[in-house]
Amino acid sequence: MAKVLLVVGVLVGLTALAGEVELLFFWSATCPDCMEMKEFLAQLSQEVPELRVVPYEVTFEPDNWRLMVTLARVYGLTKETTPTVFVGELGVTGVGRAVELQIRQEVLRCREQGCASPLERLPEELAGVLSPLELGLLVLGVVAVVYLVYLWSAGP
Repeated sequence: MAKVLLVVGVLVGLTALAGEVELLFFWSATCPDCMEMKEFLAQLSQEVPELRVVPYEVTFEPDNWRLMVTLARVYGLTKETTPTVFVGELGVTGVGRAVELQIRQEVLRCREQGCASPLERLPEELAGVLSPLELGLLVLGVVAVVYLVYLWSAGP
């Protein structure tokens, strides 16, 4: 009897694991397409209660940018842009019906078959890249230094 309960417990646990679907959503505060994707994912979450959308804002969070770039490379994406979604075996950027259909199909597949979190694919270290915010600040700093050197060398 104890063995039967153990087997039933394991099967119920596996079913629960197969049911939850983790989707990573990388978005930017300055991206209109991201708001469209956000609305689609909110609707999909209502249709599929097992779906857990984990949002990552990348404009003002450089580590989130590095996470997105690293996952994009792991998933074989050639564009590093927002919106970007990772779920199950799917990594996709952009918006539109085709993208929404791909996401919906993968979410439903993961709900039925189970999928690991996309974060489990991460290598030891995140990509060593500058985020757009860091790059902009770096350029601004260089311009400021060049301007100060110019003022100093021009003299009074």
